[in-house]
Amino acid sequence: MSDALQKAKEEVLWGCRLMVERGYLLGTVGNLSARADGTDLVVITPTSLPYDTMTEEDLVVVNMNGEIVSGKHQPSIECSMHLGVYWARPELRALVHTHSKYATTVSLIKGLDIMPAIDTEQSLYLGGDINIVPFAFPGSKELAEYVKDGIGTTAGLLMANHGALGVGISMKDAVIASDIIERNSEMYLLLKAGGFDYKPMTEDYKVFVKEKSKKKRQVISA
Repeated sequence: MSDALQKAKEEVLWGCRLMVERGYLLGTVGNLSARADGTDLVVITPTSLPYDTMTEEDLVVVNMNGEIVSGKHQPSIECSMHLGVYWARPELRALVHTHSKYATTVSLIKGLDIMPAIDTEQSLYLGGDINIVPFAFPGSKELAEYVKDGIGTTAGLLMANHGALGVGISMKDAVIASDIIERNSEMYLLLKAGGFDYKPMTEDYKVFVKEKSKKKRQVISA
């Protein structure tokens, strides 16, 4: 096994443990992946196995065409979604799909298609507003297309009635993106519950910080 592939496996297991501790993954819901540097190989969590007891032997390795290279289990049903994002954003090395409480709640709000950047952290770490893509069956080609088209140059998005996706050039960055999405979702819901609206940031700042964020996150669009 190459060092890059071993590192990718270790990052996925680290991400799993952290997301379980955060309460973002319960039971077998959600999925994580990491792309091995310098290869066309992706390590992804298997379908229908609990994250709190997952081991390296449980992980599945696929190539960028979705073909299983190694592993004793089937890959996550969202494998095509992960691969679509990697194709769309070649710089990315990790994806974290969670069913975290506040982000999922925001995804349920009727008529809301964008999670607005309400503070400087979301603007810098996520790249501004993030999309809430339409509902589609989990694991479907339709959902994979929505996510691939919806990720844009940002570090995450929400899936209607489903959950969140955080992405990054490392698993650490994908975890941070997931944390920021959950934090800002909670703040957004608190504002709405109190009957308040948020103060919009100036347009010149939005443009400035979006470009700064893209540079920081080494964004490449396919």
